[in-house]
Amino acid sequence: MPIVGRDAELKTMLHAAELAARGDAQIVILGGPTGIGKSALSRAFCQDLTDFRVLSVAGVPSEQDIKYSAANRVIQSAHDELSLDLRRANLIQEDSTMMAAGGALISVLDDIRDGSPVALIVEDAHLVDDYSLKAIGFMLLRMMSDEIITVLDTEHINKTKKDVGLAGNDERVTQIDLAGLTVPALREYLASEKLPALSVSQLAQIAKWSNGNPLYVKALVGAMEGGRGIPEPLSLADVPPSLTAAVKEWSDSFPQRSRPILDVLAVLNAPTTVPTLQQLVHSDTLLDDIEPLVTEGAAQWRTEADDPRLELMHSGQRDAVYASIPQSRRRELHRAAADILAPPAKWRHQIAALEEYDGDLASELLEAADRESAHGDLSHAAQYELAASEAAPESDIRRTALLKAVRLLVISGQYAAALGYGARIEDTIASPQKNEALGFLEYARGHDAGASEYLRLAREGFGDADGAARASAELASLQRSLGLGAQAVRSAQYALARTADAGIIGQAQANIAWGAALQDGPAEGLRRLSQLRVNPAEVPAPDMDALACRGILRGLSGQLTDALADLRVVVRRSTPGLTRRSDYAAKVNAAACHLMLGEWEQARRTASLAFDEAQISGRDVDFAVVHSMSAAIYALQGQWEWAEADLREAQSIANETDFAAPEFHIRQAAGTIGFARQDWRTVIRELGRAMEDSSNEGRVRVYGTWFLPMLGVACARAHELSKGAEALAALEALEPTGAMPIVASKWVKGNLLYAQGDLPAASRAFRDGLAVPPDGGEPVLHRSMLRCDFGRVLIETDAKDEARSQLLAAEKVFRSLGAQPLVAQCHELLGRSEASDHATGAESFWGELTDREKDTAKLVGRGWTNKEIAQELYVSTKTVEYHLGNMYAKGNLKNRRQLRDVIQTLAA
Repeated sequence: MPIVGRDAELKTMLHAAELAARGDAQIVILGGPTGIGKSALSRAFCQDLTDFRVLSVAGVPSEQDIKYSAANRVIQSAHDELSLDLRRANLIQEDSTMMAAGGALISVLDDIRDGSPVALIVEDAHLVDDYSLKAIGFMLLRMMSDEIITVLDTEHINKTKKDVGLAGNDERVTQIDLAGLTVPALREYLASEKLPALSVSQLAQIAKWSNGNPLYVKALVGAMEGGRGIPEPLSLADVPPSLTAAVKEWSDSFPQRSRPILDVLAVLNAPTTVPTLQQLVHSDTLLDDIEPLVTEGAAQWRTEADDPRLELMHSGQRDAVYASIPQSRRRELHRAAADILAPPAKWRHQIAALEEYDGDLASELLEAADRESAHGDLSHAAQYELAASEAAPESDIRRTALLKAVRLLVISGQYAAALGYGARIEDTIASPQKNEALGFLEYARGHDAGASEYLRLAREGFGDADGAARASAELASLQRSLGLGAQAVRSAQYALARTADAGIIGQAQANIAWGAALQDGPAEGLRRLSQLRVNPAEVPAPDMDALACRGILRGLSGQLTDALADLRVVVRRSTPGLTRRSDYAAKVNAAACHLMLGEWEQARRTASLAFDEAQISGRDVDFAVVHSMSAAIYALQGQWEWAEADLREAQSIANETDFAAPEFHIRQAAGTIGFARQDWRTVIRELGRAMEDSSNEGRVRVYGTWFLPMLGVACARAHELSKGAEALAALEALEPTGAMPIVASKWVKGNLLYAQGDLPAASRAFRDGLAVPPDGGEPVLHRSMLRCDFGRVLIETDAKDEARSQLLAAEKVFRSLGAQPLVAQCHELLGRSEASDHATGAESFWGELTDREKDTAKLVGRGWTNKEIAQELYVSTKTVEYHLGNMYAKGNLKNRRQLRDVIQTLAA
C-alpha cells in the first residue's frame, strides 16, 4: 500500500531510529486492525533507513505451533544477508532453552552489524509462535545499549507486548496505535492506488463507513462497476469477498468464546447492553469474553447516561462480519433478536428473518410509518416504509411503500440511501408517484434541471390535490435553484391553491419570495415575507423555510445583523421541509454576513458548520458552494494555496451538475481570489462571464451586492470604464435595506471617477461613502476598502495627513481580520505617501539653490568626489566645499550622504 496520512507516525519511528543509531536500543510497537496500514508504514520506514542493516520476518499462521519457527527465519535472513551457508547447527532446536534461543538471536545480530546499526522488523507479530516472541523478548532485554531498533506490528498489541515481556513503563518502547485515514488522506490514497476519484461527500461517506481503514476503502472502491461510483447506500452494498475473507480471518484470531459476540453485534447493528448480549450469546463468562474484543480494537464500549453498551468499531467492519455469517445462522440470530426486542428494533429483525411475505407485519409497519410522519420523524418513517416494501404480500402495496420511502429519504437528507434504490424505482410501473420519486433521486444526484422535469410530469399526473401540491412545491424549489423566478412563483402559487398542509404552505411562501427576488431584487423578495413574525424566535416550525429565505435576502440587501438573527434561529431549529436546503443555505449565508461585518473567525467557523451539514445531509453540489465560500475567505487572508484547493474542489463537483448555480458561485470565488491578488483581468473575466450568462440574470439581481462591487472596482483599475459603469448601474438599481450596498456603490463610484482623473469628484464619492450610517450593521469590509482607496486619492490631492489617517484606520481593521493582501495594499499606499512627502521637501530645497549649487548637487547625486566635481565645473575644491556648506544649511542636512539621497529622490 502507498504510505499516505502517516507522516507523524513515520517521523516518530525515524526519531526512535536516530536514538538506536547512537546506541540507545529502541522498540516500536505498531498496533491496529487488519488492513490499517501497519506493514505499509514499516516498509516506508525501512526505505528511509539508509545506514541500517535491515532484517525482517513475518508471522505465518501455519507456523504458529512450530517452536522458534520465526526466530529461525530471522537467522536464515541474516545468513542470506551475509551470503553464508546456513548449517543446522546455527538453527535453534525445538528443545532449546529460552536463554539459548535468545542468545542465538543476539549472536546473529552481532554478526550482521559490522559497524552499522540494525533494524529488526517483525510483521504480523500476533501470528508469530510464542517461543520466538519470548526469544525476541530475551534478546531485547540483553541488548539495551546496542545500535538496534526492533519494530513489532500486531493486531493484538497488548497480548504481543505480554508475550514479548515488555514492561508498560519501559522508556525504550514507543507504542503507535494506527487510526483510520482522514478524508484528505483518503483522497491521496485513492490517487496513489489509481482508483477512481471521488467527491468530498463520497469520501466522507467512505471514511465513516470504513473508519478510514485502507483495506475496506480499497475493497469497496475496487468493487465499483465501470467506475460509476461507490455502491449506495454503503450499508446495502455487497461486501467484496476478499474483504469478507480478511475480516473473517481476523475474527477467527480471537478466542473461540469471543467470536459469537462479533456475530451478534453485526446482526444487532446497534450499541447493545450486556443483558441483551447475555440473552443472545448464552455465556457464563460474557465480560471476560468481551475483553479481548475491546482490548484489540474489534469492539468498543459506549456509555450514555451511565448505560454501557458494546458496539463494533465501524460500519465497514459490521458489513464484512455480517457477510461472513452463513445465511441460516443469520436468520436464526435475527429471529432470536426479534423475540427479545421491542418495536421498532423488533420489526427490523423480523424483516431480516423473513422467508416469505407477512401481511400483518407489513400493516404494523405502515401504521408505524404514518405515526412517525405525523410526528415529523421522516427518517424513521422512511425505514418503516422500506421494511413494509419487503414484507407486504400485495405488489401494489410494496411498490407504493418503496416510492414513498425514497421520497422520505430525500426529504430527510438521506441522499445516499435513497440513491441505493434507484434501480428498483426504475423497475416499477409508470405512475405520477414514480415520476416524483425519480425527480427526488435526480435532485439527490445534484441534477436540478432533470429533477424539475420529472416533478413537472408528476404534478400533471397526480389526480389528488395533495400530491399535485406536494410536487408543485418541490418543483418551485427547483425552479428557484435554476434561477427561474417567474416559474418558481407560478409553481408555488399552484401549490398554495391546492393544499392546507402547513409545511407545504411555508415552503411555497419562501419560493414566492425568492422568485420575486430573482425578478426584482432582494428587497422585493422581503416584501413578500411581511407575514412572518418580526421576532425570529416566534416563527413557527412550518415557516422555517420562509424564515431562512428572509434571513438570506436580508443579508443580500444589507440588513446584516437582522439576517444573522434569522439565520441563527433556522440553524438551531432545523426542521425538515420538502428538502433539507434551508439548513445548509442558512449556514453558508450566515458565513457571508459575518465576512461583511468583519467577523472573520465566526465566518470561518460557520463555513465549517456548513461543511459538516453538507456531510451529514447534503448533496455533492452543496459542497461546491461551501468550498466556494471557503475559497473566498482564504483568499482575503492571503492563504492562496488553500483558496486554490477549495476552488479546484468546487469546480470538480460543479462539473457533475446540470444547472448553472454552482458555476455562478465558483466564479464569484475565483473573482474574489483575483481581487485579493489585484489581478483585475481575472476579476473581470470571471465575474463578467457570470453576468453575461443569460441563465444567471436572476442570480445577478439576488447576489449583486456580493460581487458587483468587486467587478466595478476591477474595471476601474483596469480602465475598462464602460464595463465598470454597467456594474455600478446594476448595483445602484438594487434597492438597499441597509448600509452595505450604499457604501459599496460609493466605493465603486469613487474608483471610476478616480480612473477618469476627476479627483475632486472621487473624493466626494468616497466621503459620501464614509458618511453612510451603519444601518443594518457596520459593513466593515467594504468601508475599510473604501478608506484604503480614498487614501490613494488624498495622496494625489496633496492631503497627506488625512491620507495617512484613512490608510492607518483601514490597515488596523485589515490587520485585525488577518487580511494580509489588504494590509499590503495599505502599506504600499502609506509608503507612497511618505515618498511623496520626501519628494515635496526635495522640490522645495531644490528651488532655493543657485544655478552653481544645482550643478554641484547633480554631480554629488551621481556619487562624484569633490575633486572630480571641481575638474568638471572648472572650479577649485575649496569652491566645491563652499557650495556644499551652503546646501547643507539650506536643506538642514548633516552630511554628503543625505544630500545625495535628496538629489536621488528628485531624480526618481
